[in-house]
Amino acid sequence: MRHHPLTAILARLGTFLLVMVVLSLMIFTLARVVPGDPARMALGPAATPEQVQALRLQMGLDQPVVVQYLAYITKALHGDLGTSLVSQRPVTTDLAQTVPATVELVLVSVVFMFLVAIPLGVVTAHYRDRALDHGGRILSLTGVTIPSFLFAITLQLLAARVPGGWPIIGRLDHGLGWQGGPTGFLILDGLLAGRLDVVGSALQHIALPAFALSMAGIGQITRITRSSMIENQRKDHVLTLQSFGVPERVIIFRYLLKLSSIAPLTIMGLEFASLIGNAFVIEMIFAWGGFASYGLNAILQKDLNAVTAVVLVAGLFFIVANLVVDVLISIIDPRMRRKEAL
Repeated sequence: MRHHPLTAILARLGTFLLVMVVLSLMIFTLARVVPGDPARMALGPAATPEQVQALRLQMGLDQPVVVQYLAYITKALHGDLGTSLVSQRPVTTDLAQTVPATVELVLVSVVFMFLVAIPLGVVTAHYRDRALDHGGRILSLTGVTIPSFLFAITLQLLAARVPGGWPIIGRLDHGLGWQGGPTGFLILDGLLAGRLDVVGSALQHIALPAFALSMAGIGQITRITRSSMIENQRKDHVLTLQSFGVPERVIIFRYLLKLSSIAPLTIMGLEFASLIGNAFVIEMIFAWGGFASYGLNAILQKDLNAVTAVVLVAGLFFIVANLVVDVLISIIDPRMRRKEAL
């Protein structure tokens, strides 16, 4: 029996919704059973017991966890994620200011991964067991094994030796008179405003943290691309093309690369989601001031509403990344479209 492709999409979205509900329940419960009184941490050691108790009642911490969760979900469905105990502002306001910085960093990191890992995987597969292959494999192994924070510190030390200096902290040079843009993405907002000086400064500032963040993904995707290319080189239709004298360049870029792109795309989707978590350390080193830094501070301060919102947003990134990958794979591989239609 055949089903409309929309049915498969709706089923997938239903699964994602269930994942978000379970994730929200888990993080909400864990944030409240971890030792430490969030009301006391928010008010500080100088607060009186009466003040702490009043804040606990205001936050509803005297209620059972189930009651607190239902109240939180009801407000969240209306766009209210609560108030941060640290900043004393709505969590949605904090997220609107910090999420674009991290998303921009992650997107540039993904661009680095795509521009470096895919060509490197193709080259190492084509020159298998030669000098280029050995060099590429060493590079990919280095990216996988060395922590991203070590790459970040090394890049900062190297940048200090660049004549004239290279920016190593922050997102933008001071003194540009930039008042911000509608999206929060400095590169995009600079382009929309026609401010090439802002675009250039933003690109300089984002280059080092994005490259450090992307190194693990570059190593992983290079290895996957190389393995897929080598495996597909033995397929009958590829051997047939070679026997008919089709140019090697055409075989690689028109047939072989398309066939071998499914596994790297899947890994890239997973890497996109994991970059949100890996960005915690990178943002701290480069003083990036994004969503990851906000989440780390929320965890250290046990800011309950902020912690729950950070985990939910990170889970949403993971879900969206997987959904995009599924759509791209179905576009590249017609067999996936036929499988979803069954």
